[in-house]
Amino acid sequence: MATADEYKAVHGGGEPPGGQDSGHELGDGGCNVITKDKGGVVGRWSSWETASLALNRLQELGGRYEYRLEESHQWVKGPDHSTTCSVCGITRDLPASAGTALGIEWP
Repeated sequence: MATADEYKAVHGGGEPPGGQDSGHELGDGGCNVITKDKGGVVGRWSSWETASLALNRLQELGGRYEYRLEESHQWVKGPDHSTTCSVCGITRDLPASAGTALGIEWP
């Protein structure tokens, strides 16, 4: 959950709705996730570039937290030895042996 200061940093100084800590994750809900070292997700973006800009702005806040940007896909079994992210829809092909290692049973 993002604080009011984090909201302002990402949104160029704009106040969060209600003027208090936003209590919500920032971004548009994609798979590029910014987390804090103390735990918790700050936001999720569909674009890596937009998430990178948000990360840069958050790092300018100072030394209270360390922020990290990572891809965080939610993989589900897809067609023909593939998996698909249920959040962003990206598909990746996997060899059958890799699927078995992940606990996916292929026909």
